[in-house]
This record gives sequence, structure tokens and C-alpha cells, in this order.
Amino acid sequence: MLLRERGFYGNDRGTSHLRFRLLGPLQVNRGEKTLELGPPKQRALLAVLLLRPGLETGVDQLIESLWGEDYPAYAKNLIQKSVSGLRGLLTALDGDGSGSGVTLEWSGGGYRMDVGASEVDLYTYEQLAAAGIAAARKGEIMQAVKLLEEARTMSTGPLVEGLEGPMLDRERLYRQERFLADMEVRAELELELGRHRNAVPYLHYAVHKYPLRERFLWLLMLALYRSDRGNEALSTYAVQRARVVEELGVEPGPALRALHARLLLQDPQLMVMSALRQDSGAAEDEVAAPITIPPLARRGPFD
Repeated sequence: MLLRERGFYGNDRGTSHLRFRLLGPLQVNRGEKTLELGPPKQRALLAVLLLRPGLETGVDQLIESLWGEDYPAYAKNLIQKSVSGLRGLLTALDGDGSGSGVTLEWSGGGYRMDVGASEVDLYTYEQLAAAGIAAARKGEIMQAVKLLEEARTMSTGPLVEGLEGPMLDRERLYRQERFLADMEVRAELELELGRHRNAVPYLHYAVHKYPLRERFLWLLMLALYRSDRGNEALSTYAVQRARVVEELGVEPGPALRALHARLLLQDPQLMVMSALRQDSGAAEDEVAAPITIPPLARRGPFD
């Protein structure tokens, strides 16, 4: 579940095709060659422009994005120098017959970058994830799983890892939250399909990496119970509860406590209730009419 594809998307459109990586360290490839993008602020500027596809970004906005309120006196000059450096890179790409189609233009209101036919991993991730969520809402569970899994394999690290700037910090946090929300749905769908055993390793990893993300723990406890590992589900809750009480001085949230109580009672409804969170945001125990899944789809892969 956790192995990722090598390269960008597992395909190759030829040595002249440009591919931008924003998930993980910023990287631009042409075929198998990794391009040199210049000093850190020039790389950060490229990242900011790529995060605003088709939008004009003024100099003052770029300064705020890269430095915030405490910016150096030479900020405008450094932006102009960085723009010149990026344009030089793009000109060199077009000049050697690569036909990159990437442009960086000033249009009166600010700078705007157009990547043309180049691939940007973040754009592709967003398209796949949005399509996966839409498929899930329409009840197309298998298609949703396929799309969300393709999206997951593309996320190879934090957004433009290692680059600094207020906008990049905000975007990094936002994209991380979006990714985790998408992966929660991904796990929910595995349980909806009855693939509880398949979900357990992924959820163990998620709970270990994001211990305060209670939704992952809720799903892991349910997956363990449905895999005839009820004692492990209770033990996992006990360990996590002790950790939260020690570190934060609070009890787990109401959804986790409610699931724990039902596990203790071995509530038979735990085997058939929907794992999908409702759009209203209501806790699972408060949902009056859970989504109905055919009994066959509830069966595990080894049943």
C-alpha cells in the first residue's frame, strides 16, 4: 500500500517533455534530466508562480509571499533578478528545440506563468483527488478507490519541501490537510468494499505518523474488529488514549469513545454500518440513515 511509483507518473512523453514536481522538493525534469533552478529565492519564486496557475501576481504580493512583512530593502531587485533567471532558463529550453511551451510574462498587473503542455504533479493530484471524491459521492466506489490511490502515490513529500516563505508555509499546511482528508476517504472506501484486512496496514501507518488524527484511529479500530482482531482494536485504543491523556491532558473525542463502547459490547451493527463520514459532519453514531452497502460488498478478501 505504501510503496510509491518511481518517477512522476510512470509514463514518458519524450526527452523534451517538461515535468514539474511540487510535492516533495521542487524539481523540474526534461526527460531523465533534472534542471538546475538557481538559488533558493529563485526556486521559491518559481514555486509561488506555479501555485497560482493562470493568475497574475504583483510584485508586492510576491514580496509578501516570499518574505512577509519583514522583507529586505533589496526585495524588488531580487525578484526582478529571479524573474530574469527563470526567463533565461525557459529561453534556453525553447532555444534548444525542446518546445517547452512554458512562459513567464508581465501583463500589467503582475507576473503570470503558463506551463503549456508540461506536467505539474500537484495539478494532476488535485484532478485525481477531486474526481475520486466526486465518484465516491455518486456511489462509484471502485472508481473512487482507483482515482484516490493514483493520487496518493503522487504525494512524495511536503509541498516544495525545504523552501521558505509565508505563502509556501500556508500552502504546505493547506495541502497537507487536503491530502489527509483525501486519504481518510480512501480508507473509508476500503472498509465500504469489505477489504478490512487490506486497510489495516495502511491505517496502522497513518495512526503512527499522525497520532492526533483521530479519524484514522477510528477507522483502524473498526477495520481490526471486522478482521476478527477485536482485542487488538481495544488495545490500540487503550494505548492511544493513554498517550493523549499524558501529552494533552484530555480524553479522546466522542466518536472514538462511542466506538470503543460499542466494541466492548461487540455490537453486531459494527459489521454492517457505513464507515463513510456524512457530509453533515455528524459523528457516525449520530447518523440516522447510514449508507446501505450490499452484504456481499461487506465481505473481507479472505472470507
